[in-house]
Amino acid sequence: MAQRSTTMNLALDHWHIEVSSVCTLKCPRCTRSEVPETLLNRSLDLKFFQEQIGEDWIRKIRKISFCGDDGDPIYAKQFINIVAWIKNVNPTIELLIITNGSYKPTTWWYSLAQVLNEHDEIHWSLDGWDQESNSKYRVNCDWPSIITGIQTFVKHNTTTYTKIATIAFRFNEDHIEKIMDVALENNIDCWQLTKSTKFGSKYPDAYGSDDLLEPLNPELVASGHRFERVQYPLSTKTQPGSELKELFWQRAQALDASNEYPALCYIGNKGVFLKSTGEFYPCCWTALRYPHNAKWNELAETKFNLYNNTLDQILNDTWWTTEFKQFDNQECKTKCIKSKLLDQAHVTEW
Repeated sequence: MAQRSTTMNLALDHWHIEVSSVCTLKCPRCTRSEVPETLLNRSLDLKFFQEQIGEDWIRKIRKISFCGDDGDPIYAKQFINIVAWIKNVNPTIELLIITNGSYKPTTWWYSLAQVLNEHDEIHWSLDGWDQESNSKYRVNCDWPSIITGIQTFVKHNTTTYTKIATIAFRFNEDHIEKIMDVALENNIDCWQLTKSTKFGSKYPDAYGSDDLLEPLNPELVASGHRFERVQYPLSTKTQPGSELKELFWQRAQALDASNEYPALCYIGNKGVFLKSTGEFYPCCWTALRYPHNAKWNELAETKFNLYNNTLDQILNDTWWTTEFKQFDNQECKTKCIKSKLLDQAHVTEW
């Protein structure tokens, strides 16, 4: 059943959880590199999931996306234990894992393969086709362990949906087929091309007017202020999540016909965000450690932190029906816009 709080309109079917802010990479457009002075390396443990979230909520939640604003989920020390516990409590929950895939041994990938099932999905974020090319953005990656991990997982798990996801950059825009070949050679179910916004043409103050990472082909840059994705299925396997996407689409159409703010957090495709520090946000964009999110960061550090308050106390706080509804944050103004509510990809994809 679709879940909503009793005092606010946030969709609570889908949770985006940064289980770890730790990462081995130094990607130049990641907040780890852009705002290093406020970075905290933290990980959520199994006890946090069992006590701060609890079995009742895990049974209600329909999807969890494990991906960090700052980190990579596979570097949480108890990640496999957390996944195994969640799948034991709710075997049909949809888990999405997004990772760069570096430095984990074969035994780790074998263990992960044993606990995921046909309701789950895993993405390897690869922007190159070998160590040299992938390192141009995924600085400090380890190509041999990435490929070994992919091959081990695919060998020991034939039901979970697998994807290689690529951001278009200047260095790879003329070599896209080489990355797709990596996906095909390793029996991956889908290859995804992501058109990013984090380029000089969108944010000249941040990245300059001559951004060497930005593709020369403008069609490989997102048209608005939210990234765009193109999917290329490579197998006949069914991607999980179609029922939830239909629910998101219905909510988007209802929201378009209403006088409510066109917030994606009312729809659910982005998911409410839980940070590795225990902080709760309406989405991952409001949690980014940029100066324009200072008010949100301060609020989440104190009032909306699961180490300080229970989940029910946070969700039922009257703030959500008062100040929150101003939607005066830069992220809300640029990413949640009325004209995009009937764009089905915008309101159903993660």
